[in-house]
Amino acid sequence: MELTYRAFGLTLGSELALPGLPTADDQPDVRILRGQIPVWDGEPIVQYGERFRIRGQECLIHFAAHSFTGYVTNGDQIRFECDPALDQIAGLHVMGSCTGALLFQRGMIPIHGNTITTPKGTFMVVGRIGTGKSTTTMALLRRGHRLLADDISPVSFDTRETRIIPGFPRLKLWKSTLEQFGLDCESFQRVRPGLDKFHCPVNEQFCPEPRKLDAVYVLQPGDSPDVKITPLSGIQRLEGLRAHLYKIRFRDAVRNWPPVLAKACRLADAVQVNIVERPANQMTIETVAEAIEQDFFRR
Repeated sequence: MELTYRAFGLTLGSELALPGLPTADDQPDVRILRGQIPVWDGEPIVQYGERFRIRGQECLIHFAAHSFTGYVTNGDQIRFECDPALDQIAGLHVMGSCTGALLFQRGMIPIHGNTITTPKGTFMVVGRIGTGKSTTTMALLRRGHRLLADDISPVSFDTRETRIIPGFPRLKLWKSTLEQFGLDCESFQRVRPGLDKFHCPVNEQFCPEPRKLDAVYVLQPGDSPDVKITPLSGIQRLEGLRAHLYKIRFRDAVRNWPPVLAKACRLADAVQVNIVERPANQMTIETVAEAIEQDFFRR
């Protein structure tokens, strides 16, 4: 049976249940189908071992540990193979790596980061694993701001402004983060069995409409005892952004989809990009959130 959901500005017709996504009644833009994956024919343009193979509007994604294979084509179909007993994990891969590839195929640039919208505008928080993206986002939401996208922030170039397309109303947070904010992890669903990471709904603080992106904050550990925010200029902005494409290295994205370079340059020209250095060995999430908020509001 096909279910219909709304995410990333698209209506998804899915044979896989995707709990937590808003439902929809429109005709699907994208279909998510369970079935046998065709044998890959010919050489890929981009390949990461056995995990990713990409050529034009074809992308094959394989996770051996979870017996999951996805095949994304033409920006309008995700076909997957997975044991039905592992459908919860299949949903993570479909809404993660597979969706990232699909968004590239549709001409967007998916950034691995969280986007927050405020009365003063909209900004994105990016950073490598462990730098505190989701924890900082939660701290900002508790200051009254709204979530636009978690983990995948798709940049659209369909208008004169570079806009972020909304994802869906939940954050993925570790148990330690929930406890830090006084929340009981038993109230939330695990992202997958055996992992101390949970889906945290933020329905009341979700923004369902696209917003113009004004700034990007890149989190990274620093040596200073205080939080330090440094704006980048010129080519440094592009350098600051390119490491944070979702799942795909920048040079590989350009090889397979040449327009990505022009779009990335347009994005770097349109937004302020800032490095946020935080003390590496101190718990400073509230301080980081306050520093970002004050910096953004001073624009």
